[in-house]
Amino acid sequence: MNAPRPDHGTAPDAGTAPETGTAPEPAPRGAQLLRAVEVMDALAGEHGDAWTHRQTHLSLARYLLEETHEVLEVIEDPASHGPRALPDELGDLLFQILFHARVGQDEDPAWDVDDVARAFVAKMERRNPHVFGEHTEQALENREDVEQIIAQWHAVKAAEKPVGAAAEGGAAWFAGIPAQLPALQTAAKTVHRSRSADGLTELLAAADAVAEQTAAQEPDAGADIARALLDLVVAAEARDVDPEAALRTLLRRTRSRLAAHPGTDAADPRSRTP
Repeated sequence: MNAPRPDHGTAPDAGTAPETGTAPEPAPRGAQLLRAVEVMDALAGEHGDAWTHRQTHLSLARYLLEETHEVLEVIEDPASHGPRALPDELGDLLFQILFHARVGQDEDPAWDVDDVARAFVAKMERRNPHVFGEHTEQALENREDVEQIIAQWHAVKAAEKPVGAAAEGGAAWFAGIPAQLPALQTAAKTVHRSRSADGLTELLAAADAVAEQTAAQEPDAGADIARALLDLVVAAEARDVDPEAALRTLLRRTRSRLAAHPGTDAADPRSRTP
């Protein structure tokens, strides 16, 4: 869903040329990204949009989250959306990125969309030496080994942290994970990191100790359920399944089934409802 703001219409197509009887040269890939920056500058400019002028990073945060979830919904349930739904929703998400970058131009120190792109390019080149490095052939023993690529990524990422900033031991598996991330996704990321570092046994042993202690001190806290959920996350990660997305998809499809066929499953002997 777009933010509640005026509709400024469709931006002119940078690849469109006046009709001259000859086909126009196709615009280079990325031309519309430059046009998108121009549109954002126009909205935020002196003669632009009053709603746009009032926005801050904080006021825009809810729209960033909303647009992200709408992209996920199209990805996870493409059959319920049109063939152009994903580009359209990604466009809404791009708007949020461009908007935050435009707000950054008025900060001190100022930064803009080029800084965003520059950070992305530098990070990708740095963390993928098998593609962008000076010695690409020597970066990995096997370029087709995904586990080697992941391990290389984490190694470069760890080296980027300032001296003394890196977490020690198993605590590093939790480092940098946003506190607002859903618990299943946090668990999946932690399990993946620990498995990549050959530390999954250590992680699960620590979880066992915490679950046992919590159960003794807070019997109603559901520590046993939490520990069982962690085992399911381990199984999901081993199959390269995102448990958060899998559960979200199951619930969405269950809702659709109940809406389309109300009451039809009540007498099904496979039903687990008493």
